[in-house]
Amino acid sequence: MRDEQLKKEIRRVWSGTGRQVYGARKVWTQLNREGVKVARCTVERLMRELGLSGACAVR
Repeated sequence: MRDEQLKKEIRRVWSGTGRQVYGARKVWTQLNREGVKVARCTVERLMRELGLSGACAVR
């Protein structure tokens, strides 16, 4: 149940203007700034489940 709520919050933060490049660390930081207390490993796991990822540098 909590995972479903967190998925909504993660998707909201990640899909904000200019934030689709955010990785798990920045999403986790933003959620904690907003008062949503969650572990970074949980954000990483849920972002993987949602198929979301940050920008990757290509060489």
